[in-house]
Amino acid sequence: MNPAMRHQCTCTPLRRLTRRITAIYDHHLLPDAITISQYSLLSSIGRHGVIANIRLAAEMGMERSSLSRTIKPLLNAGWIATVDLPPGEQVDKRSFALTLTPTGKLKREAAYPHWQQAQQEIDRLLGPQLCEQLLGVIDNAYALLQQTA
Repeated sequence: MNPAMRHQCTCTPLRRLTRRITAIYDHHLLPDAITISQYSLLSSIGRHGVIANIRLAAEMGMERSSLSRTIKPLLNAGWIATVDLPPGEQVDKRSFALTLTPTGKLKREAAYPHWQQAQQEIDRLLGPQLCEQLLGVIDNAYALLQQTA
């Protein structure tokens, strides 16, 4: 079918899928009182050690203002902390870096088994072949859409 002739919105089924997958992760992370969005941020920051807010937002595919709203509860919980960037890396007055606190490292470690359970449930429900195909399609689509950004 000619793409110009399509009448179905691409966003609606994608959002429906992401809401369902998010619900599975959030269900498993409930005992840790953390959402998958929060866990993803803790994991990303933890992998980097220290990361600039602008770089983290780009890696997460978020606007800087959205990142600021999303990290606020993590800062308030004491799981992450802001640190200064070296002067040469500072883009503007709103530039800063983030790092996990010792409490944040413990939170991430405690939640990891529950994240694994969620991942295993999704893998089981979708099957390994569909999971691999889905991740490939997502990565390819994201890369193509980033070219126009």
